[in-house]
Amino acid sequence: MAEPTVITTIKKIDAASAPVLGEALNQALDSGVKELVVDMGETTYISSIGLRVFLAAQKRVRAAGGSMVLTHVSPQVMEVFDITGFSGILNIGD
Repeated sequence: MAEPTVITTIKKIDAASAPVLGEALNQALDSGVKELVVDMGETTYISSIGLRVFLAAQKRVRAAGGSMVLTHVSPQVMEVFDITGFSGILNIGD
């Protein structure tokens, strides 16, 4: 079994950085990666654009029969995931 590909996010996932994150996720999926780990240890803010990036990646990885896990999610970001219902859609690990 292949090691998962790890993508590390930055402090703020907003209109400026979300497209860069989306491109990194898409490149990994385009290259055939089936197991993604997104390390969010540095992230303290996520905008609605960032949420859409994760939703699109989640749909792609599931359609490919893979999985994506978000790790080290800060309390601030977890609150956004909870309020928006994304905590029930995304796979959030430790």
